[in-house]
Amino acid sequence: MPNSSNSAKRKLVYNLDGAKPCVEVKNGGHLSSVSGKNIALLGEVGLSANRVVLEGGAVLGPIFTADSSIHLSYITKGSGRVVIVGLFGKVVLDTKVEEGELFFVPKFFPFVVEADEGGIEFLSLKTSSKQTYGELSSGKTSIWEAASPSILEASLNMTPDLTKSFESKIAKGAVIAPPSNV
Repeated sequence: MPNSSNSAKRKLVYNLDGAKPCVEVKNGGHLSSVSGKNIALLGEVGLSANRVVLEGGAVLGPIFTADSSIHLSYITKGSGRVVIVGLFGKVVLDTKVEEGELFFVPKFFPFVVEADEGGIEFLSLKTSSKQTYGELSSGKTSIWEAASPSILEASLNMTPDLTKSFESKIAKGAVIAPPSNV
């Protein structure tokens, strides 16, 4: 076992709670990440992690990773709802998750996390060393720009009002959306 040193600590320890958030949305929450950019070993073993804090009623997602990574998320505080969508838009999971529980997202499956009134915090480990999260959202490069409202409504089983709300939040480019009443 090598001797402990500050150099070893910098190579193997990262304070995700103290990290500057990659995404921060007023009244919504924040997302902090660690990847091979921060700790070289993560790049070597092909892992990354995200810490997500959502305020009451806020939503993370929809999240879809095109790099075939798998997500394993552990709820550290609070509770919320997780919806995972599989092939052909079929919902494969729609459930409440609480502190101490894990949820698993298979590769290529989009998912959404909605915080309960008290908020939710979770750590998500990814089988990818890339620091990517939220590939479905944001701006002119988003695949949502190409989808008409009727396609969104049919494929995601959404009402016209929810579709309008969804499109307005996606247009802002945020992976985290604050509650609608804010």
